[in-house]
Amino acid sequence: MLKKYLPAGRQVVASLLNFWHMLDKLKDLYNLQKQAREIQSRLAGERVEGISRDSGFRVELNGNQEVLSVSVSENANLSREAVERNAKEAFSDALSKLKNLLASKMREMM
Repeated sequence: MLKKYLPAGRQVVASLLNFWHMLDKLKDLYNLQKQAREIQSRLAGERVEGISRDSGFRVELNGNQEVLSVSVSENANLSREAVERNAKEAFSDALSKLKNLLASKMREMM
């Protein structure tokens, strides 16, 4: 589109400027990806534990939302309904704590 309005020499300059602008954008993108990898690595080291209301189930997650461990208390009620309810409560608790932790870490980084 610029070709219509610029003489040949200026077209080359405009093309070079566009090329450098694209390289700057690629550099910015690379830096963002590098920061994202760094943050992900830091978060992997974070741990949260979720506990069901009756303390029968415990779930441990890392900052990348990966399940590290699941434990069931020896004296937990092992009916199917209780297992389902307690597992859901423990995971919900762990995810809630993880969201709060991640929000706190993001505020620190800003």
